[in-house]
Amino acid sequence: MATVSFKASPELKTKLESVAQIKGINLSAYIKLILTAALKDELIKVTENGLTVAEELEILASTMDDETTGPFTDTNELLKSLRQ
Repeated sequence: MATVSFKASPELKTKLESVAQIKGINLSAYIKLILTAALKDELIKVTENGLTVAEELEILASTMDDETTGPFTDTNELLKSLRQ
């Protein structure tokens, strides 16, 4: 297992130790628990391609309003349609 260290104020450390003690675990286990939960929440917000669900929905909605449709006979016709 990797070791991660960070600086925290004495007050924060005391509060974390108090909560960890109430939960019946040591400080290291409690910090790991907090970080794992926070990471899970962050990963839920991001899809496989790195966009948030809201960003993906915005992209999908914009394509529904898009009146650019083919087939096109050549690239000039496509570009002309995109400029409108």
